Amino acid sequence: MNKKNTTCFCFCLFAILLQGQVAAWEDISKDNMAKVFEQMSNWFKNTTNYTVTVTHASYENHSTTVPFEKSTGYFKKEKENYHSFLLGIHTLQNLNYRIVLDTVNKVMMVANVNKSIWSTYTIEDYKYILKTCAGIQKTNSNLDKRYRITYPEGYPLERYEFLMANDGSLKEVVMYYSKKVAKDPNDENSEKVKPRLSITFSTYKKVQPGASGNEFDEKKYFVQKGNKLFPTKKYQDFTLSDQRLSLN
Repeated sequence: MNKKNTTCFCFCLFAILLQGQVAAWEDISKDNMAKVFEQMSNWFKNTTNYTVTVTHASYENHSTTVPFEKSTGYFKKEKENYHSFLLGIHTLQNLNYRIVLDTVNKVMMVANVNKSIWSTYTIEDYKYILKTCAGIQKTNSNLDKRYRITYPEGYPLERYEFLMANDGSLKEVVMYYSKKVAKDPNDENSEKVKPRLSITFSTYKKVQPGASGNEFDEKKYFVQKGNKLFPTKKYQDFTLSDQRLSLN
């Protein structure tokens, strides 16, 4: 082996060893995992005025790379207001109402504000949530951290993993289901597989306050006449369901 080939071989070997070190999983405690959850929760609670692309993808099994189904939406936050478009459903919330728009079935639901969405769990809450898991591991990749939480046999999930950026923002969640289902539900002899679901969060962008115009104004979606709510002209073909509860 000449000097050039030796140098190339050593470089490739070093790269392989380095890759192996980066991909190594290490065990962490439930207490440390609870702190990670708290950091991630605080990011979503305290970060204002941003948009992020959210992609749901289901897979036939734990290892396939081509999605069986895929849906791309978004989440937008302006101070205490938010607008999500996930799996074909629009959900908006301002200081007074929560509005859900099912554009396929032409249904609009109006409900009370869900104040718990920005609530932060305590460390003890997260520790309680983690009681059922069988093990927790993490691995580093550049500035990102990937966490793996595994569950005992009989639990609906075999494990789930999530990728978190260094600033605490969430980049990906992957759920590996433990129950085998028929690959072809119409064939009783079909191969049984364990599906998985991934949710990716990409293209985080900061937005200027008020840039959305009247997007969060309930008057864009419905008007109130007496005690009844009616869709605006734009949504006149929607059936409005008033799900508000009296807070008196």
